[in-house]
Amino acid sequence: MKKGMHNKDCTCWSCPAINLAGKVDFRACGQSVEQIKKFQDEKGGGHIMAECRRRPELGLYDPMAITFQECPEWQDTEYGYLLKNMRVMILGIDGYLGWTLALWLGKLGCKVSGIDNYSRRNWVKERGTHTVVPIARMTERLHAAKEVLGIDIYFRELDVLDKVALTEFLKEVKPEAIVHYAECPSAPYSMIDFEHAKNVQSNNVIGTLSTLFAIHEAVPESTLIKLGTMGEYGAPLTGRPLFEGFFPADAVLKWQDKEWSLGGELTPRDPVSFYHISKVQDTFNVYEACKYWWLRSYDVMQGVIYGVHTDEVAADPRLRTRFDIDEWFGTIINRFVAQAIVGIPLTLYGAGEQIRGFIALEDAMQCITRLIAKPPEPGQYGVVNQMSGYYKLRELAETVAAIGKKSFGLDVQIQRVENPRVESERHPFNPIFSKLPDEFGFVQKDNIEQEVSRMFSLLLQPNIKSRIEEKRHLILPKTWWSGQKKEVERIELYK
Repeated sequence: MKKGMHNKDCTCWSCPAINLAGKVDFRACGQSVEQIKKFQDEKGGGHIMAECRRRPELGLYDPMAITFQECPEWQDTEYGYLLKNMRVMILGIDGYLGWTLALWLGKLGCKVSGIDNYSRRNWVKERGTHTVVPIARMTERLHAAKEVLGIDIYFRELDVLDKVALTEFLKEVKPEAIVHYAECPSAPYSMIDFEHAKNVQSNNVIGTLSTLFAIHEAVPESTLIKLGTMGEYGAPLTGRPLFEGFFPADAVLKWQDKEWSLGGELTPRDPVSFYHISKVQDTFNVYEACKYWWLRSYDVMQGVIYGVHTDEVAADPRLRTRFDIDEWFGTIINRFVAQAIVGIPLTLYGAGEQIRGFIALEDAMQCITRLIAKPPEPGQYGVVNQMSGYYKLRELAETVAAIGKKSFGLDVQIQRVENPRVESERHPFNPIFSKLPDEFGFVQKDNIEQEVSRMFSLLLQPNIKSRIEEKRHLILPKTWWSGQKKEVERIELYK
């Protein structure tokens, strides 16, 4: 696949600038493009007629007759053809991923807007900790983005649960793509007690439902990029493949001498926490909304993201994104590096043989951009499994320890501790993650060794190392899925 050309043959039918309002409303009859073409063939011709909001001079035209490559509104970039000054709204723009993506898209020429209610800051503060990489207030971040990168970001403090305010903001901005990061991302946080489980599910499930209704009312042609998680699938002990959202066409179910096709059905879910259950509910809500209202969405079943680097966040200390290390919000590789720096043995839960999918921060930004550049068709609910590889957690601990010792002169140990989670510690893992490279042109740029080295270099800076030291007592887990309230005990220590 030629670099940047994964979406060259997409047509205006997929473009968020299409306007079907007042024409034949294909949402009302639930027709797919294939059904429409079949109808045209049977009737001996005919066209789907639409207008373009960006090119009104075209008048009524056949939206499947012009490709992105042919349209002057779509410009070639490293990540595919991208609409000029594309309006992208990020829900949860203050977070680890949201802020990074805002700067990334801004440098690509997108008109970035975003909302946040600062929940992540408050959740981490509740734990008594802070981001170990200092981040500024939003007003300072926005000023620095303008000063250093020349990016204007339109921000509004807003909660996705406020459907009226969200709808008004969508109508004002008219985003052509919406990236939904405005959810609580922590399994341990959801397992603390009833109140935390309730708050996570309310924020995530009702927040996404609010978002869907607001999009339907305000910007139905916009693409929703929704962040799911590989944890929705679980790790089935049968070893069956974790397909990308749906069973493939040739999948069959055999039982009692009979056979049924599973092709096109949503794949089974086995969520591993109350947080992951909220994500499964999101999946069904988004899937149904696309069916009912012909919304378009990609559900990104994301592996664990790690790292600190993109060119944009590294351009100035004021542009850095947050980096959490506590047991609630610190993801595993990030936490391992912080532990190595302050001399805490890297903590493996139980056997340490659990397998997870991973992707570096910069590669995750690339993936989202490639999805934005190739919008789904109206009514399409697409799913991608976003990872660049998968590893046993023990392998990752040993990799971090080796880099810490060889490149930074650190004496790093590894410990196995009691597992506070309820999970299989040894299991097969067979994820399918071919859509991003095959259909969207994704090519991995960062590997674990490179990104872990960058993390060590940043976190060893004296001011950041001291912030890790301040909160080192909050790294070891105390939140048990069983409801116990105690710190885990060590099983084994080794180098």
